[in-house]
This record gives sequence, C-alpha cells and structure tokens, in this order.
Amino acid sequence: MDALKAIRHRRSVRSYTAAPVDEEDLDQILRLALLAPTGSNAQAWSLVVVRDAERRRALADIVIRGGGGYFAQVRPPAEGATPEEHAKWGADYAEEVLGSYRDVPVWVVGLVVPRNLFPESAREMERLSDVQSLAFAMENLFVAARAKGLGTVPTVFHWFEDAAFRALMGIPDDVYSPVITPVGHPTAFPEGLPPRLAATRRPWRTLVHDEAWGNPRQEG
Repeated sequence: MDALKAIRHRRSVRSYTAAPVDEEDLDQILRLALLAPTGSNAQAWSLVVVRDAERRRALADIVIRGGGGYFAQVRPPAEGATPEEHAKWGADYAEEVLGSYRDVPVWVVGLVVPRNLFPESAREMERLSDVQSLAFAMENLFVAARAKGLGTVPTVFHWFEDAAFRALMGIPDDVYSPVITPVGHPTAFPEGLPPRLAATRRPWRTLVHDEAWGNPRQEG
C-alpha cells in the first residue's frame, strides 16, 4: 500500500488478534518513524518496543485501567448513578472495548528525552518542539504500520496511571511519554466513524483558511 492510500485508510484499531508481527516489518516501521523531522535536529525522542509477554500484559492492564478513569471523567454519569457506580461503569466499558489489548504482540512507547539545547528562558518552547517532533515520528509509524497491514491507535490512557506506568517501564523523572501505541493485526480495520463521532466531524473545508485567519473555504 502506498503512502497516500495508507494515510487515507489509517484507522484507530482497538480490537486485535494475538498473531505475531514480523520482525523485519517492525524494524522497518521503527526506522521510518525515526526519519521524521526533529526540531533543532535534537532527536529528543526514544521508542521503547515491548514484546515480552508478561510486560505486554502488564502494560495493557495499565492502559485499560487508565481507560476506565478516562471514560468515567469524560462521559456523563447515568441519571441517579453514584460516583462509585459511574467509576465501575468506566472500568467495565474500558474492559469491553480495550480488552483485546492484552493480546497485542507489540507495544511501542513514545518518549520525549529532553536534550536541553535551548536557553533556560526558552525551555517551554523546547518542550513543545520536542513533543511535536515525537508526534511526527509516531505519525510516520502509524502510516507505515497501516501500509504493512498492521493496526495502531494513539493512546494516552497511561497518563491516568502514571506512577504504575513509569515503574513498569523504568522511566526516569526527566523523561515523559506523550503517546504509546499497540502494534498488531486487527480483527478488522474499522470502516468510517461511529455515528456519534461522525455527527461532530467538521468538513475539511471549514478547517482550511486561505491567506489569513477568517477566510475558511466553507463556513462552519
């Protein structure tokens, strides 16, 4: 699959089989990820590849628990539900939609490793540059994986279990992980968006402005 088609057909995959990922394909995907642009040529990134079965499962458990916390925070509770009932709903929903993460053969953990090249007064700018650079690399990875017939999904649920995540992965205090992803064979690639999301999807022309802000190609 060429790059243009892979971009158009990339989907967020949340249901995986346990089929192994070819090592040669994985190495190529990782190398393509790290060909991304990097601010100041700092390469303020690292990718941790998790293949050990016990560690993969532990990471999946962290993500699923974090997903439960996320869903409970962003979705309104059912009428009359207590906070405890709503938290349980979030945990149960995460288990339902993310449970196959325990079967994923590979996880890739994206890390920002600050190089501190900017002066102290511009460190916040440097932080933004570093996160952008890692995002470029991970997008390369997502597209390359899709071209190989593999599924991925940008995942941030580990944020909600940061201490457990750091302990599992041995991440020092000055290094942080904006995004991680499973890499594996999907049970099926999703087609289109769920109706709830499709209803809020903005037409691309409303998001493109010509020459200056305030001139969208289509009014929203």
